[in-house]
Amino acid sequence: MSTGNRSVLVMVDSREAAARRDLIHGLFAALRFWGVPHEVWDAADGFPSPPAHFRSRALYVLGHDGVGQRLQETLAQQIAAAVQGGAGWLSFDRRVDSWPVALRELAPPTRRDGLATRLSLPTEAGGAHFINSGHDATAAWELMAALPVTQLPGLVQAGWQPLLLAGGEPVLACRQLGAGRAVFWGLSLMLYREDVWGHGRFLDGLLWRSLVWAAAKPFAMRAIPPYVTARVDDCHGAYSAFGYVDAFKRHGIAPNLGLFIDELGPTDWAAVSQRYRAHEADFSMHAFRDDFYKARPDWRPYAVLADKPDLSHGGRETLFAGLSLDHDSGEALPLAQIAENVVRMDKAFAAAGIRHSKIINAHYGEVGYPVIPAFLARGACFLCNNTVPGQLYANQPMWSPAPYGLRGNNGRPGVIIDRSPAHPELFFSSVGYPPYAGQSGGADILNGHVPFLGEAAAVRKDAAIARGVSNVLRSLDMMCWAVIMTHEERIDVISLEDWDEIIAGVVAGARRGWDLIPASREQVSVIARRLSTTALNRVDVLSDGRLQCELTGQSDGPSPLMVWLNEGEDCRRVYLDLPALDGFFRSEPMPVPSC
Repeated sequence: MSTGNRSVLVMVDSREAAARRDLIHGLFAALRFWGVPHEVWDAADGFPSPPAHFRSRALYVLGHDGVGQRLQETLAQQIAAAVQGGAGWLSFDRRVDSWPVALRELAPPTRRDGLATRLSLPTEAGGAHFINSGHDATAAWELMAALPVTQLPGLVQAGWQPLLLAGGEPVLACRQLGAGRAVFWGLSLMLYREDVWGHGRFLDGLLWRSLVWAAAKPFAMRAIPPYVTARVDDCHGAYSAFGYVDAFKRHGIAPNLGLFIDELGPTDWAAVSQRYRAHEADFSMHAFRDDFYKARPDWRPYAVLADKPDLSHGGRETLFAGLSLDHDSGEALPLAQIAENVVRMDKAFAAAGIRHSKIINAHYGEVGYPVIPAFLARGACFLCNNTVPGQLYANQPMWSPAPYGLRGNNGRPGVIIDRSPAHPELFFSSVGYPPYAGQSGGADILNGHVPFLGEAAAVRKDAAIARGVSNVLRSLDMMCWAVIMTHEERIDVISLEDWDEIIAGVVAGARRGWDLIPASREQVSVIARRLSTTALNRVDVLSDGRLQCELTGQSDGPSPLMVWLNEGEDCRRVYLDLPALDGFFRSEPMPVPSC
């Protein structure tokens, strides 16, 4: 049993092609993303499993309809006894009548076929639970296609708790079974097909919370902690010389700021130096300038710094000047010009006494191939936008980046945590919030909600807060970090008091039901890559209660091990630090912290 006594065993029959596709995209991609040590038992494989393959797991999973009937009665008895003894059980197999007799007590006793077009939460007292938490009690989700479900009537009388409804009938339930826990999905993993609902759209939490709640504790994984960070693009300091960073600072958040370096004045650069030394922000080259909006008669900044350069001569001569790519043609700039541009960038950053962030935050995400070595030489390797290098913002290639190959209805990828196809040393640490079918989206929390170029007649604080909270919760629900994002020209048309109220509202709204960790945008990227380039392969709880784990891969520094504990019917997570990895690592036995 190579993955240890705190691993997950997923039982499948890979001959079922449709089920296999749903498993790969719906479950196994998620297990990899969350860093869960797991193994498979495949009914299609005639080669004998080792004797210990079914023993001492944290969680047993029936991966799809019909796989339960492939288990021999002796194995079923072994699993049922393990669950009664403290292991977890999670079933996506709804054909309970075909299961071995010993397993049938692990399913709700009454079931009937149904069809779901809308999912909602139970509203009666006692309907809230760890598995369905993180949502408003009135939350509902209209599916894009009808989903065959198994309805579960009479749950409460049988000792099960309903967690999710379809057409008013429960389709997801859990219960305690002896010392163990069981979760039954009347939904299938078809839920995570993009033409039904999909990953990254507020329902991933049902999956990972089912895994976590049911699994024997302590239960370890290499998932991304619930970081909340920020990013502001198109920056020249606004009227406050980056005074708006204080709104993030008050909540422990250090944003990445993408600079239009020619548009900063002396007061702005002095503020950059101060913020950098205080570790209140990291700074990236965005472009030299892009002051198109100054030519608009409806451009009305809240105020203007006296020493701000007027490059456009009152809006008469606006210009887009990027570092490496022609924004009109998509061609890389001449090599000599790129070299000169890099020198200009270096001089500006050196004069301020700052280093370029490890984050590449290019305007529109447009990075020409020839400038990649220069960025890497300066330690900048994290692409925070969702544009692949070497081309313009539009017409992104059809690729399937980790974790889920998400792509919005606007043609923009969603979350990308993966190596760039352009260069093996470039790493996408990009969290976006595009619209999906039937679901709104938008990364910029101020877009349409402030009086920037007529987008709104006045500041719509409640709407900006609602979008920010929605974006944060979308990320945390998929067990990813969240980014509070906007463009500085929109901050530039509102008061700092309104801005501070918006950021405070986003953080406060997201904290309800979530254990946020405020973070630096740069450091989040560093941790995300360290988690991505290493694998948690084995976890054991020793007889004295200490945890021991084995990992493979490479990382350039410490990274967290997320450990889940039971707390009554609830669960909570604590963290252990693991050192840098170079190939293989076996930890010493580690006490599990209680807080």
